[in-house]
Amino acid sequence: MSEPNEGFQLNRAAFVTGTFAAMSVALPLRAASAPPPASNVSPEQLLGRLMAGNRRFLNNDFPPLTKIAEKREMLTEHQEPFAVILSCADSRVVPNFVFVQGVGDLFVTRVAGNYPDDLVTGSIEYAIEHLGSRLVMVLGHENCGAVDAVYTAIKSNSPLPPHLERIEALIRPGIEGVVRAHGTLHQAVEANVRAAVARLKASPPVIEEASASGRVLVVGANYRLDTGEVVPVT
Repeated sequence: MSEPNEGFQLNRAAFVTGTFAAMSVALPLRAASAPPPASNVSPEQLLGRLMAGNRRFLNNDFPPLTKIAEKREMLTEHQEPFAVILSCADSRVVPNFVFVQGVGDLFVTRVAGNYPDDLVTGSIEYAIEHLGSRLVMVLGHENCGAVDAVYTAIKSNSPLPPHLERIEALIRPGIEGVVRAHGTLHQAVEANVRAAVARLKASPPVIEEASASGRVLVVGANYRLDTGEVVPVT
């Protein structure tokens, strides 16, 4: 299995640059002026579109919700979400709000701890292969309860209850080094995001090949509960 494609790991400067470079494809107010399909836009521009939406979120700049029914009817036979968001199931992190995106724009998978198992990975593959999505973002968040539970279990050497142990099995390898080094929960949250990104990039054949070729960009980010800002995790 090949190593994750280092060429598409964005640093903070590149992340922000992409945001401003793609303001022209930010969320439209009307369905009639929808941006071009993802297949006609580079993954980096799509990342810029996503982050431009987060800037609108920070500024409390939401479009009027007057075209929902019209957009819903337009999408009854097809969908072309430009981005896939793998986020935590936390009730405070709602991707369509965080990025100010409407019906049909995002393909969202949510699971406690935002770490992909086979079912989540298969869902992401479906979005890439059948819906044309070209951007995948693993979105962690501050004070993640799932990561905290695993962090505490490792630190105290105590097992988690049934079913939660399945989450631990996924998250533990990515954060154990942080815990053993007496790192913070914040560092563990970011380590978990990195591990999830690496797992997706190295997932054959669909995501691995799409990432290596540049057809799909896989990135990690962290949501700040106090401010609403999404920041890159590289």
